[in-house]
Amino acid sequence: MTIAEGSRDADELRTGLARWLTESRGTEVTVGPLARPDAGLSTDTLFVDAGFASGEEELVVRLPPLGGGLFPEYRFEDQAKVQQLLAGSPVPVAHPVEYVADTGWLGAPFMVMPKVPGRVLLANPSFVSRSWLKDAPESEQARLFDGFLAVLADLHRLDPEPFAFLGDGRSVADHLDRARAYLAWASDDVPPPSFMEEALHWCASHLPQREPERSVLWGDVQLVNAVFDDDLRVAAVLDWEMASLGPAELDVGWFFALHDMTVARVGGDLAGFPTRLEALGRYERLLGRTLDELRWYEAFALLRSGSIMVRMARLLARRGVDAGWLTTRNPVAAALDRVLG
Repeated sequence: MTIAEGSRDADELRTGLARWLTESRGTEVTVGPLARPDAGLSTDTLFVDAGFASGEEELVVRLPPLGGGLFPEYRFEDQAKVQQLLAGSPVPVAHPVEYVADTGWLGAPFMVMPKVPGRVLLANPSFVSRSWLKDAPESEQARLFDGFLAVLADLHRLDPEPFAFLGDGRSVADHLDRARAYLAWASDDVPPPSFMEEALHWCASHLPQREPERSVLWGDVQLVNAVFDDDLRVAAVLDWEMASLGPAELDVGWFFALHDMTVARVGGDLAGFPTRLEALGRYERLLGRTLDELRWYEAFALLRSGSIMVRMARLLARRGVDAGWLTTRNPVAAALDRVLG
């Protein structure tokens, strides 16, 4: 599902997709009923069974949300480039991926890629409280977590130069400026909650003095944004719409901040997961350096996450849904209290 102001006609999407597949593949292609995943909020994502002469193929199609979404722009071309560059690297992604700029097929630019088989985790209800992973032995929980950290470190060790189109030389100050601009846009001419303004002021006043080396950043580092195979290895890293360049601390701060917020909400972590200090130590060994001023990066992650929730509230309000809790009782407020003390 998406939090958007409108929805597209499924029959028109099927017809347009069948026409595009037939032309691009050079053979007649049929498209079965479209399905939308339970997870995912920001992009209009479709699961498609495409029928070829050689058999069926499961595809994933991603379009920008109709009428406005969580982000001012959806850089599908950049997302596709990221996945194309990562194909064959230690970071598994869905491939091959195609970007189609022509809006004549589906009414908007779109991406097409194979659906990666495997299992996923859900944010709602949280996998920490109810999931196949919660029911798994602690040793398997630990193995999944360690493998996830290893893939993240593999990403952060890649040469960032081929990914310069994401923002060559982007500094921490640049990221803060972008976050400030996003909050202003997300607020939609309504003053943001006071705790968000306070968090923005704190981040600006405590900007890290040292600029760590830059890495390729996933942007939305969460266990729910990965596919896992039967051996609990990462089969694919998903959702590259927030990809950028910058310190690895930005990704790690996001991961810890959002995971800790979930754990606080449900009242405890999975027994097989390492403690925070253990996880941080393992990741630093994999990365090959220590992380700087992680408290700042976690506060910054909460600022960004809270800003997205503000945007969600504004979109829901346009649809007549009362989502005041996303601003007046935003869970980020309590998390910021814990991080900033």
